[in-house]
Amino acid sequence: MATGSRNNKSQQIVSRVPLELVDELESVKDEGESTASFVVTSIKGEIKRRQRRRKSETPAE
Repeated sequence: MATGSRNNKSQQIVSRVPLELVDELESVKDEGESTASFVVTSIKGEIKRRQRRRKSETPAE
């Protein structure tokens, strides 16, 4: 049984988000899409974007 904010598959993260971003998030979410799903998809996209940026910044040897 999971206790606390972490289990075998996920960890709960709590953060404050400016109200204007919450309003925009709600306006662009797909019908039936959860906020958690939107946030996870956004985080995955940002991770990939930063990895690509760092790879392009690394000089070729």
